[in-house]
Amino acid sequence: MTTPPSLPAAIAAWVEADRHLELDAMRAQLAPTVVLRSPLTDAFTFTGPDAVGHVFGAAFDLLSDIEITRVTGHGDDWVVHGTNTLDGHNLEEIQWLHLDADGLIDEVTLFIRPVPAAIGLFAQIGNRLATRGVLPRRAGVAAASLAPFAAVFRGIERFVMPRVGPGRIRRGAART
Repeated sequence: MTTPPSLPAAIAAWVEADRHLELDAMRAQLAPTVVLRSPLTDAFTFTGPDAVGHVFGAAFDLLSDIEITRVTGHGDDWVVHGTNTLDGHNLEEIQWLHLDADGLIDEVTLFIRPVPAAIGLFAQIGNRLATRGVLPRRAGVAAASLAPFAAVFRGIERFVMPRVGPGRIRRGAART
């Protein structure tokens, strides 16, 4: 893992807890007013240490091979890069963490790639968040409706993209 020489205490503790799936230790690094911005929709945010902890708990239920690979930042803004698998498929995440005046994490903004993994996670995490009481049951149903789209995007990534990616232009073919 690549890390700067000196991390703020909350960031160091967060990374260590994330690496070991220790939700209580992660919650302890969160400010009471923490806000998590969903990587999957602008329709809502999660507010407070309990709600944010439930989001990470639901993700931990779904993801495997969780590895924190890089941490970088300065001052109040830090970025954690992680790799995971979801149903055997690669999923990368970026956690953009902001520290408040007390040195606690008050903002978590998540980014996920590639698209098939992001949609696949969205399709599965809604029911887990509803079960944990963080989202209404209908949100779980709405999220689950994305499962066919996740399958389509996985198929496109597996079968179409390798045939049309860089280096696939045939000699003499017209370029647009």
